[in-house]
Amino acid sequence: LLRGESGTGKELVARAIYQHSLRHEKPFLVINCVAIPETLLESELFGYEKGAFTGAATRKVGKIEQAHGGTVLLDEIGDMPFSIQAKILRLLQERSIERLGGRQTIPVDVRIIAATNRDLEAALAEGRFREDLYYRLKVVTLWLPALRDRSNDVLLLANHFVGEFARKFQKGFTSIQPEAAQAMLAYGWPGNVRELKNLIERVVLLEEGEAISLDD
Repeated sequence: LLRGESGTGKELVARAIYQHSLRHEKPFLVINCVAIPETLLESELFGYEKGAFTGAATRKVGKIEQAHGGTVLLDEIGDMPFSIQAKILRLLQERSIERLGGRQTIPVDVRIIAATNRDLEAALAEGRFREDLYYRLKVVTLWLPALRDRSNDVLLLANHFVGEFARKFQKGFTSIQPEAAQAMLAYGWPGNVRELKNLIERVVLLEEGEAISLDD
């Protein structure tokens, strides 16, 4: 279970776990529990059989089944509909699924990594998140600190992004001037690493020079 504010790099950490695991040659699939409408999320995760509902002309294999042997990241799981949480719990406990409209129990071997920026404890108290699923997910919990709490990383990350976007946009930027660096260190970064990355991308794209200045 990966926890932390939006923009702290939870998906990046999930990919690093996957890449350095024994499952790295198998699939890695990301499911955003917010981006997919509730009516489609269940079929996206578990698939469906032909005729399961109007328009289901053929069988569809869901993401969980596609990732057999690999890893699935359930991003924003704190916003997962309550009705689907029970099926995720069954997957974790029994390592099996059933497609929508199907009666066959299908064994699957997947590692689940879940990520959220929500207060799960508050969701528990309000009845929006299953207590049994909460304890099943939090066997190993990693907290990702906000960028304001890891100020030593700001310039390290900023210089990395300068190099990355200078290559991408074929620009001459190679460094950050001291005044600009001090301003970056003094800023609170409410959007965390994502905000820092987007800022550097915008500056490198729109400005010219070798060193990013305070004016930039």
